[in-house]
Amino acid sequence: MTDNAIGANAGNIWRLLSTKGSLSVRQIGDYTHYKDSLILLAIGWLSRENKVHISDRNGSIYIELSAVYPENYY
Repeated sequence: MTDNAIGANAGNIWRLLSTKGSLSVRQIGDYTHYKDSLILLAIGWLSRENKVHISDRNGSIYIELSAVYPENYY
């Protein structure tokens, strides 16, 4: 897995969150068909860039955008 591939997955998840709003890791997997490990790498990427907020709701991890950015992720 290269940095470019992780970045591309992060971009896809960013676009998904901008469309759907807050989603659990499981819901992200249902929409993207990514394995949990790929989802978590991408979430880490987005978290490092301060683009997502991560919360625990009744034992499930939920991800939402920190703010709506006008930029497109490629």
